[in-house]
Amino acid sequence: MRRFVPALALMLVATTAAVAGETVSITLPPESIALKAGPGMDQAQTACRMCHSLDYITTQPGGGAAQWQGVVTKMMKVYGAPITEPDVKLIEEYLATHYGPR
Repeated sequence: MRRFVPALALMLVATTAAVAGETVSITLPPESIALKAGPGMDQAQTACRMCHSLDYITTQPGGGAAQWQGVVTKMMKVYGAPITEPDVKLIEEYLATHYGPR
């Protein structure tokens, strides 16, 4: 019972904060790099930058199409990246073409 009361109090506070529905805005820091121009760049930039800087793309070891397909799939399934189905292939092809094997 002693553990139940603090847990209940925590749940009430969390629920109250969620119900309040306060809007939170964030400002991302400016990018220090630019992606290489090409078809799919805008989609890759938008989708990837939601979670991490673009440096994460440019510092990868330069895998081929299969590697980038795995990365995009992982970002969607494991981390919940909201990439639309039409953009998936476009982003994978862009990354493999411009950040593929060196």
